[in-house]
Amino acid sequence: MKPHRIATIAFALTLLVALSFLVDLSFPSLAWAGRRRIVDRVKIRVNDRVVTALEVEELRNIKINVLKSRFKGKILKEKLVSLEKELENSVVEDLLLESHAERLNLEIGDKQIENRVDRILRRQPSLAEIYSNQQLKSLVLKDILRQRVLALEVDSRIRITDNDIVITCREAQGKDKEVDVGHILIRGNGEDSLKKISALRERLEKGDEFEALALAHSQDPSAKQNKGRLGFISKGQFVKNFEAVAFSLPVGGLSQPVSTQFGFHLIRVFSTRIKNRRECGKLDRAARQVFRNQVFARLRKNRLKAFLSGLRKKAEIKIFN
Repeated sequence: MKPHRIATIAFALTLLVALSFLVDLSFPSLAWAGRRRIVDRVKIRVNDRVVTALEVEELRNIKINVLKSRFKGKILKEKLVSLEKELENSVVEDLLLESHAERLNLEIGDKQIENRVDRILRRQPSLAEIYSNQQLKSLVLKDILRQRVLALEVDSRIRITDNDIVITCREAQGKDKEVDVGHILIRGNGEDSLKKISALRERLEKGDEFEALALAHSQDPSAKQNKGRLGFISKGQFVKNFEAVAFSLPVGGLSQPVSTQFGFHLIRVFSTRIKNRRECGKLDRAARQVFRNQVFARLRKNRLKAFLSGLRKKAEIKIFN
């Protein structure tokens, strides 16, 4: 069985990303009925490879379909704006990877391609009505070659040390920090409210008991039951101004008046703790793998950026209006 060599790979739509996540796509409606009128011409050239305007439009339609299947409302609008900004860059990167795969003279076996096509058609049988078997094989070949290049030039060069894992574990524990806080609230953000909260702060500085002052003066209705003690809080539970101060105070610390939409607060931290505390130097296998994956993802992102940047510098790239 002859292996496929990448001598020239015609531009193919980036379909595999959507298919690998089992997204239910409606290719005909978006890829054809929704297409804008475009006169076909060369749109992007990378070295000796070109992509036409119609091919870019086809890719745009498929990516729009993927986004619509995953997001809605405001998030969808933001993703669509981002798509328009990044689409041409994505095409350029695909062509750079194609060119590099050809230089590496990579070989992909027939059986590997056929098995991938079979899996795709089992998940999305309607694709057989849109693409010929040979077209799907071309799409699969392109995707496999791209992943092979990244595996060789990016993934295989990543080195993860024990220290990387420990540092990432400790960073995660910092995010899991919880603080035991109390607050006294005076409603309003005017001068009178500021004077009242400042006077209460002076009393606390002189040694008055926090709970007694909260019970007597706090305008938070819950103070009648909890005497201003909110208990342990995690990041994301309270408004930003309040939370930023609460997590920055040392144990026993008392804040200056903090303004939020509710009024002025005095915040005191009584203690802190780490949720899900771990001995970062003595992780079990499962936890170690979790942090290793996080390290890998971070390093891969940086190395991929550097690798693509290097390919760009060596390439002749032209985008036509």
